[in-house]
Amino acid sequence: MSDRHGGDLQALARRSGRPAGSLLDFSANINPLGMPFVAKAAMIAAIDDLAHYPDPACTALRAAIGQHLGVAEERIVVGNGAEQLIWWLPRLLDASRVLVAAPAYLDYRRAAAVWQRPLVSIPLSFDEGFALDLGRLSAQLRSGDLVWIGQPNNPTGRLVNPEALRLAATAHPQVNWAIDEAFIDFVSAAESAVRWGLPNLIVVRSMTKFYALAGLRLGYAVLTSARAADYIRLLPEWSVNSLAAAAGAAILNDPALPDYALRTRALISTERRRLTDALRGLGLEVIDGVANYLLLRLPLQAPTAADLADRLLRSEGIAVRVCDNYEALDARYLRIAVRAEVDNQRLLTAMTHLL
Repeated sequence: MSDRHGGDLQALARRSGRPAGSLLDFSANINPLGMPFVAKAAMIAAIDDLAHYPDPACTALRAAIGQHLGVAEERIVVGNGAEQLIWWLPRLLDASRVLVAAPAYLDYRRAAAVWQRPLVSIPLSFDEGFALDLGRLSAQLRSGDLVWIGQPNNPTGRLVNPEALRLAATAHPQVNWAIDEAFIDFVSAAESAVRWGLPNLIVVRSMTKFYALAGLRLGYAVLTSARAADYIRLLPEWSVNSLAAAAGAAILNDPALPDYALRTRALISTERRRLTDALRGLGLEVIDGVANYLLLRLPLQAPTAADLADRLLRSEGIAVRVCDNYEALDARYLRIAVRAEVDNQRLLTAMTHLL
């Protein structure tokens, strides 16, 4: 099973025989509005700072995150993307086992393997819409476990009921609950777990998807202050570069941020609904998710997801994410990002032709 991610434009360009800049990338789930203007301005203003080492404590950025979320700065750890924090978490917690409801983000499994922690997989069912049964999960828990919950899940886009999740974490205080909120900013009226105040809770968030900064690598975790201090000692000292820190602080301090967020969520909601209806009209099965991507299952008579993806890439210059390397998914599944209307229409036209 491959551990590849989506969004590798250089590899896609080589396969397609086209320049990377000409590809329409539905394989990575990035805000179609693009990065906020203040992020670009902040990076330009900070360019001369590259002659110096970054602030290892990310003081200004952690202050901005704390203000944005309403949590103490001492509880915040900033990393080189959420991925870095995910990889080091089993080591920080000295997890006895790692539990993952499958399908789920690949790096939960990869991090468990790197730190040689036993992985317990809990397969989710297509017939149940890949909904997570917290009762079934809780029945398998042991003291010292680390449980990963995507909120929303990647690749299904499903959201676990926040109150049910809070109660489950409260009922199992000897289990560490890691809530991956990398895509939660795309979800209207979503409840973050950062304010629950549970000592066995770790919330990991990304700033690269919602703010279109994927190449910059910026994420953070919120946990108890004692664990945060241990986390900081564990990570490399200069995990976050000066430009990333400047861009992140500028975004979160921007008075125009609420408008940017509202416009993003409105666009994603409208286009997700339009894409879902159109794709179902083509005979595809679409999982009802709430994120800025859709998990699709192709009909039995259709080409495999890999075959369809290859045709889209070579003939149309469109990249989609084949999902056969996710546990519990097979060769019929693919994931597409929700992009702007003109891009989504181009994808729909191409898929109508090929299917």
